Amino acid sequence: MSAWRSAVLLCSLAVGCGGGLPEEAIQEDERPQARSPGEEGADAPEAQWGRVELGTANLVRDIFPPPGDVPPWLTPSPSSLVEFRGRLYFAANFEDGRGGLWRSDGSTSSTVPVKEFPAPPSPASPVPVSELTRVDTRLFFVAGDAAHGGELWVSDGSTGGTKLVKDLTPGPGDTLPYNLTALGKTLLFFRFVPGTLDAPGRTELWRSDGSEAGTVRVRDMGPDSSLISSQVIVGSTLFFVFTDPVNGTELWKTDGTEAGTALVRDLRPGADSSNPFFLRAVGRDVFFLTQTSDGMSELWRTDGSSSGTVRVEAFPPGPDTYNPRLLGVVGGRCLYLTLTNLTDHRMYLYRFRVDEAGVVSKRRIAVLPNPFAGQPDADPYITTFTVAGSKLFFGVAISTSGPAPRDVQLWVTDGTGAGTKLLHRPLSMSDEFETQLYTLDDRILFSGIGEGTGLELWMSDGTEQGTRMLQDLHAGPGSSYPSGFTRVGSSVFFVAEDATHGSELWVLPPRSSLASQ
Repeated sequence: MSAWRSAVLLCSLAVGCGGGLPEEAIQEDERPQARSPGEEGADAPEAQWGRVELGTANLVRDIFPPPGDVPPWLTPSPSSLVEFRGRLYFAANFEDGRGGLWRSDGSTSSTVPVKEFPAPPSPASPVPVSELTRVDTRLFFVAGDAAHGGELWVSDGSTGGTKLVKDLTPGPGDTLPYNLTALGKTLLFFRFVPGTLDAPGRTELWRSDGSEAGTVRVRDMGPDSSLISSQVIVGSTLFFVFTDPVNGTELWKTDGTEAGTALVRDLRPGADSSNPFFLRAVGRDVFFLTQTSDGMSELWRTDGSSSGTVRVEAFPPGPDTYNPRLLGVVGGRCLYLTLTNLTDHRMYLYRFRVDEAGVVSKRRIAVLPNPFAGQPDADPYITTFTVAGSKLFFGVAISTSGPAPRDVQLWVTDGTGAGTKLLHRPLSMSDEFETQLYTLDDRILFSGIGEGTGLELWMSDGTEQGTRMLQDLHAGPGSSYPSGFTRVGSSVFFVAEDATHGSELWVLPPRSSLASQ
């Protein structure tokens, strides 16, 4: 990669990703300070289905027994929701060890099991149905039965078309495939092979086309190795973070072949680790952060080659560069980053823009106020984010000395200081249940707390007047804890509870469908 392509031009006057930046001449501290798995892409909801007027949410079906006096996030509930062939598919795992692959069109009668897995005959821990992953015309998932243990399964959406792919650990032993990922029309997954008295455990990368013969090992990743969760797909390449005794924790890539699976670059040569995290796709490149043992954080970019992996900026350890966090990518070119300042206890929002020539420019967008800055242990941090249209929505929490935050706020930015605003507070204040931000189209759905209500269903279009509660599902001060939002056509499915039912499947249909009933 040429040196000019990796240059960082501070205080650039380039046009922003969400539009022009007419206030460039204003000093940053004079900008208005008003009272945040989604990455956008070809399969973004707005591009795939268009904008929809929402109706009234209703319970789809009461699937699970009453939960008793248990927090909803600890009770059985629909999980791993995914759209497949115009329907919703999800996992239902019961406390007695039973599990199942289910589907729904949004009505009670259409919400039925596709394939059920009985509870194991022994008291051994059951393998729940999990990791539902759509790959072209197939739906892959992990499940277990008495004959095969926990293995990879595939479905065409019908009961007869749901089958075991391959018993990688013959007999009742568990393979437990994990990190199922669609790369084009191929499924990639990892497998951990337990060690023995004579040999350590090892990790393997596999691929599958849904057939037994087409399910093959891509590469043995070596002994004492493991996958780190951060990953991103650019074109036909999966970038992922992996650790092994030879290279430490570094960035890898794969195209699903043995020859195309390799270390990108050993940024800390040998067993030392650069610890890449927060991988983000910007055009054809991947941006990511690293951190060294002395506390130095660095922003890097890569095109997948060793020579094309270059440092963009360094953040020396200090009170004004605490906890760097990469957020979403807007318009395919603008990447947002936040830093927390431990001196003034405020959060600083930056934008890195990559122009058509590949040159990176950096600009400070806003300094977020902290009304608790004078109190001990009151530092802001990012909880979540999503991109909707040309805007980035993100959640900001204010810490305490305990596990639960003292405040959680919903913010939005369009890439300008004036367009960086507080939309709603508070979001979930629990240290066990975090508010999710879900991209609907150019709007988002989220769970927020309103006046006289608990955590309920909200929507925002990025304006204060367009940020409102859609429905109080629990009615009163109790919370419905909406989560797992998944759009299927013009409807949105999610998981929530009301005063009568535990965590169950709900649907938010389009307004027109209600009028036709």
